[in-house]
Amino acid sequence: MNHLNSKLIFQSRYWILFICLNFNLGAQAQTFVNLESGALFTVINDIRSGTNGTLFSLKNDFQTPVSPFFRLRVGCVSNQKNHFSFLYAPLKIVETATIEKDILFDGKNFSANMPIEAVYKFNSYRFTYNRRIISKDNFKFGLGLSAKIRDAGFSLQNTAQLSGNFSIGFVPLINLLANWNISQKMGVDFFGEGLAASKGRAIDLSLSARYSFTKNLQGNIGYRLLEGGANGTYRYNFIQLHFLYASLNYSFNKNNKET
Repeated sequence: MNHLNSKLIFQSRYWILFICLNFNLGAQAQTFVNLESGALFTVINDIRSGTNGTLFSLKNDFQTPVSPFFRLRVGCVSNQKNHFSFLYAPLKIVETATIEKDILFDGKNFSANMPIEAVYKFNSYRFTYNRRIISKDNFKFGLGLSAKIRDAGFSLQNTAQLSGNFSIGFVPLINLLANWNISQKMGVDFFGEGLAASKGRAIDLSLSARYSFTKNLQGNIGYRLLEGGANGTYRYNFIQLHFLYASLNYSFNKNNKET
């Protein structure tokens, strides 16, 4: 399964490069690189593994502190309308605590009052297409689809035993993009991806203020919400994570006013 995940990620990176190169050769297009980093705040991270497993909180039982994060997005915009990008968003939390209750996790009992190390991983890889259906000088709006591969799961370990539950999955998402230019150098950006079903949901929303240092280099300061999870018979996990971030976006071959 890990080999399959690596192959899918490898192929996705080269598909986005291939598409961007073709659009650069055949149309007015710009490629870009966006690096985002900041502080991650855990509000909800409830976990259960196993049909009769114990529900516990990585936030309350393990008291997850504020931690740093980063994201990398590369892509291109063609003809001021077609937006293609590939996102690499790793996320890993490792915490140790002494819990005052037994935890039944994946069929194994982790006794109370013993130090337990918890690992939570949610690495996300996304290929995104967004078509801008409104493209004015001061406002842009677009809709699209995203293909998300998530490498996620959690594990518990103490001095006696280790148990983990990690998996790789594919999730289609709907995305929405909006840019409002307040002035020639300043603006407001919104980007959201999400999908909801009866057994779970995935939501990733960001709102930020933008400043253009040059026609090629932009900086953003903003807020991101990552929320969702799955409620299965064997596995339960719901999260709500808040991000305060700063990002830099550098555009290559910028021949127009597209942001």
